Amino acid sequence: MKVKVCGLRDNIEEVAALRPDLVGFIFYPESKRYIGSKFAESLDRIPDTVKKVGVFVNEALEKVVTKVAEYHLDYVQLHGDESIDYCSKLVKSMNVGIIKVFSGNCLPGIEELNTYKELIDYYLFDTRSDAYGGTGQKFDWSALKDLKLSKPIILSGGIGLEDLKSISNSGLNVFAVDVNSKFEIKPGLKDTQLIRTLIENRNEIYS
Repeated sequence: MKVKVCGLRDNIEEVAALRPDLVGFIFYPESKRYIGSKFAESLDRIPDTVKKVGVFVNEALEKVVTKVAEYHLDYVQLHGDESIDYCSKLVKSMNVGIIKVFSGNCLPGIEELNTYKELIDYYLFDTRSDAYGGTGQKFDWSALKDLKLSKPIILSGGIGLEDLKSISNSGLNVFAVDVNSKFEIKPGLKDTQLIRTLIENRNEIYS
């Protein structure tokens, strides 16, 4: 199981030093965890083994392309209503992985999900709200069991240490868990001890 820590801002380098598999940075100005240029300077000091994910919400394509190049992002996470055409243009614009977010609490039909399969690397299911993530709210993960998706999923939505066993037993093709609000002291400031516990014990917790 991979670990993605999202919504980093105030202690980026301390979290990156723990070597999660992926770290997420929110480039959506309305978010409480918006990274801004002051903190984004730290992205260049993240080890190459830790993959950097930029989170965008209905952002202009040109700005996404600029941020990917500026901060050497490995993945773009699309957390809004980005269309197939948008994803296709992004793929053609540059070599970057794509994570497309869908609502787990208001699940789209399999036909809609499958239209993205050739353009994305992972599906991410989160609890959709007006805040576009980071709410700490769970959804019923069992609703995903009947989906027949050709790409692995990243599971998000209020995940804490206590949830990993049930995720393990869910039968879902989970590539990674995406943790955020349950692993922070305040928005943007992560609890490094909790993250260390998750990373160091993930196999034991998840087995």
